[in-house]
Amino acid sequence: MLPDLEGWAVFARVAESGSFASAARTLGLSPPTVSKVIARLEHRLKTTLFQRSARHLSLTSAGVACLERARRMLADGEGLEAELREGSVSPRGTIRLAAPMGFGLDILGPVLPEFMDRYPDISMEIDLDDRTVDLLSGRFEAAVRITPGDLAPVTNGGAHLLCRSVMRLVCSPQMQERLGTIEKPEDLSGNAGLLYANSDLPDLLRLTHESGQQASVRLRSRMMVNSGDMLLPALRNGSGLALLPDFMLRRDLDAGRLVEVLPRWRGSVLSVWFMVVGCGATRMQMPARLRVLLAYLEQALGGKISQDYSAAQEKTR
Repeated sequence: MLPDLEGWAVFARVAESGSFASAARTLGLSPPTVSKVIARLEHRLKTTLFQRSARHLSLTSAGVACLERARRMLADGEGLEAELREGSVSPRGTIRLAAPMGFGLDILGPVLPEFMDRYPDISMEIDLDDRTVDLLSGRFEAAVRITPGDLAPVTNGGAHLLCRSVMRLVCSPQMQERLGTIEKPEDLSGNAGLLYANSDLPDLLRLTHESGQQASVRLRSRMMVNSGDMLLPALRNGSGLALLPDFMLRRDLDAGRLVEVLPRWRGSVLSVWFMVVGCGATRMQMPARLRVLLAYLEQALGGKISQDYSAAQEKTR
């Protein structure tokens, strides 16, 4: 049985307008017709989408759960019809994107204005959160996810590798002086740490030498927070050491506000993915607006964002 696309479109309009009469005016239909379409949809679903009274119309819990996906179906349909009607090859519509806070602020924020200039008919709604958001909720159609190593995220759509990043152990120049000579990871044991709470065992540093040797050492927690960006002021102040992805550290390392500790050692390599929700894995199965965003980010990020700061630091020693 095919989905009732007309019913979902009318449902979205009624939910947005707050009444059958207002939705009917927007849609160019009569209020009885709108009421019949909603009744047909509710009968098909065997559930009630609206609580009705003489003066008030509100969504039920089932209606709330359905609304975002209904809006997305309506927006996709309107965008497709507009493109075909106008004979336009320019992608259009709204991109609802979820991304980690640090990556959004440090990487997406600087590059997206040019994308918006290129595609003036595309608008964006971006949710930044370091927690893993539920991509099946219907709130998003794409997401940026960061995974350890080459592990691809699980998705009901496609996952496309954007770039890689490396976890770097850093501190302020003042703290580096206080640490004295540090020759191996074990020399850092018990030192003050600024820890990222969303990682597994935040106080445990897992480092790999350029030769492949591995080491683990525990830090003493001075601050633990679920946002890497919030650790940066404390890092610059010399309050502790931190192991963070290099895309968050680039400007501070370049400016000399932070330095690498044990530059021949690094944390894990991270993979940054662009995920598409609820459509096929190939590019041609994506809506045009997502296809051009993916292509733009691949070009803007150049396949990697990690930089070799250790080599630059070695030249100054």
